[in-house]
Amino acid sequence: MKRIFSFLMACLAVFFLMAFLAPQSVAEDWLYTVRKGDTIWGLSHKYLKEPMRFKDIQQYNGVEYDRQIPPGVTLKFPMEYLKFAPAEVEVKTINGTAHYIRRGVKKPLALNVKLVLDDILLTAPDSSVALLFADGSELLLGENSELIFDVQTKWGETGMVDSRMRLMKGSAEGRVKTLIGPGAHFEVQTPSAVATVRGTAFRVRLDGADSNVVFNEVDEGTVGVQLHEDQKLVKQGFGLKTSASSPALEPRALLPAPTFVNAQSNYPGLPVTLTWQPIDGAKHYLVELFKDAAMTRLLDKSTVRQHQFTLSSVELGEYSVRVRAVDAEGLQGLNNSIRFTVTPVPMSPVTKTPPQQLLAGKAILMTWQPAEKALHYRWRLLESDAETVIKEKETSETSVRLVEGLAAGEYFWQVAAGNDNGFGRYSKPTRIRSVLPSPPVIEPVEKELESDQSLLLQWSEVPLAKQYHWQVSSSANFDSVVAEGHSLTTRAVLNSLPQRELYIRVAAVGPYNDERYSESLRLEVVEPDNGKTAFSLGSVLLFVLLL
Repeated sequence: MKRIFSFLMACLAVFFLMAFLAPQSVAEDWLYTVRKGDTIWGLSHKYLKEPMRFKDIQQYNGVEYDRQIPPGVTLKFPMEYLKFAPAEVEVKTINGTAHYIRRGVKKPLALNVKLVLDDILLTAPDSSVALLFADGSELLLGENSELIFDVQTKWGETGMVDSRMRLMKGSAEGRVKTLIGPGAHFEVQTPSAVATVRGTAFRVRLDGADSNVVFNEVDEGTVGVQLHEDQKLVKQGFGLKTSASSPALEPRALLPAPTFVNAQSNYPGLPVTLTWQPIDGAKHYLVELFKDAAMTRLLDKSTVRQHQFTLSSVELGEYSVRVRAVDAEGLQGLNNSIRFTVTPVPMSPVTKTPPQQLLAGKAILMTWQPAEKALHYRWRLLESDAETVIKEKETSETSVRLVEGLAAGEYFWQVAAGNDNGFGRYSKPTRIRSVLPSPPVIEPVEKELESDQSLLLQWSEVPLAKQYHWQVSSSANFDSVVAEGHSLTTRAVLNSLPQRELYIRVAAVGPYNDERYSESLRLEVVEPDNGKTAFSLGSVLLFVLLL
C-alpha cells in the first residue's frame, strides 16, 4: 500500500512539474500574425533559437497542416523558445564631457562607442548625452548624471527589446517607441521607485540634494511607477513626486505648456528676446537651448523667474528653445518649443507681379523689387496649398522666367533675399492661376453630303496650338474611327467619305492641351443624287488636302 501511495505521489509531483514548466500563460507568449506565404517551419527558423522545434510550435498552436494556415491567424510562440542576444545602445550626440565605465575601467565617451550590459554612463556638469536604443527609443541623459545598464536584450527579429537601467543621480528624458509583446520592456529604476514605460514621452529626475526624492513627469502616454508595494499610474499631463521614506502620493496635474507671444522664425541679429504668457502656479521657468530640431544637442539651460528670456551671446544659426513651468513642489510642467534662426539677413522682397491668370504653357515672368543689401535671391513655386514646393531656384536677378509655362491649376510663388549670412523670410505668396484654352469650335456645315463631294472643315483658332488633330468616326463615342489626320491650320478638306452617318471632331495639339476635342459634328454622307446603295468600307479612299 505504501509503495502504491509513493508511486501516486511521485506521478503527481511529475505532473505538477510538467505543468509548471510548460508555457501555459498567454502573457509569456509572443504573438505573431500570419502573413501570406508564412509557414511554421519558416517562422521557426527565423525566430527560434532551436529551429527544429517547429513541431512543438505546430502542436502548441493546434495547427494540423503547416502550409495551410490562412493569413491573419495569430500564432503563439513561448518566450523561452525565441532567439535572443545582447543589445547595444548607440550614442547619438555628446554635449560637453561624458565618460563610461566598462569592467571597472573609466574611458572618455565617443560617438563610436556602443554601450552594453553593465556599462555605467557618466555626464559632467553642463553636459548631456543622447542615446538610441535597439528598438528606436531615445533617451537624453542630463548633466551630473549616472546611468547603469542592467538589461539590454534583443529578441531576435521579433522587434521586442528589453531595456532596463538604473538612474543613480541626475536626470533623463525619453521618447519610447510603443512596446508590443511580453519581452519588450523599458524601465528606469531609481533609489526610490521604478518607472515602467510603454510607448511614451517622459522625464525622470533625482533631487540634487536628496537622491531618494524622485520626480516623474509624463508628456505623452503613461508611466507606471512602483514604490515599495504601491504602484501608481502616471498619465499624460501628470507628474508624481516620490520619496523612499514616504508613501506614494497621488499623481498631480502638471502646469500647462507656455504660450509664446509674438515668436518669430527669423531674428535679425542679437539679442533675441522670447516672451510667453505667465502661468498661474509657476514658481519659475526652465528654458533650454538646443542646436538641433530634435532637441538632443543641449547647449544651455537656464532658470528664470520672469516669463521672458533674452538670448544675447550665441553665434548666428538655427536654434530650438524649449520652455516649461516649474511648480512649488518642483514638478516641471508641459513643454512648448520654437525653432528660429539668428541671422542679420535682408528683409523680404516686395513682389511686383500682380496676381494673374495665364494660359497653360504660356511663358511666365515673375519680378520683385531689389532688397537692401541682398546679394542673391531664392525663388520658389508652391502648389495650391501654398505649402508644397514644386520648383526652387537661386538667382542674382530680380526676376524668374518660366519659358515652359505651367499646367492648368492654381499656384503661388515667393521670393526671399539673402546675403553671406543666409536667407531671410519669404515674401507673402503671390497667386497665379493657369487655365487651358477652350477647345476648337467647328463651323457649321450642311447636314448631308454626297460621297463624291469634298468637305471643307473649318474651326476656331486655339491659342498656343502647334497643330490640330481631326477625326472621323462612324460612332458617336469615336470607338470606330474611319479616318484621322493633322493640320497646321484651322481647316482641312476631306474627300471620299464613306456613305453613312459620320461624326467629326477636332482637338488642338499644344502645351498641356492634348486630346481635348471639340463638340462633335454630325454628318450624313449619301450616294450621289441621293441614291442608296451598299458601300464597301474597305474600298474607301480618303485624301486630306491642307489649305
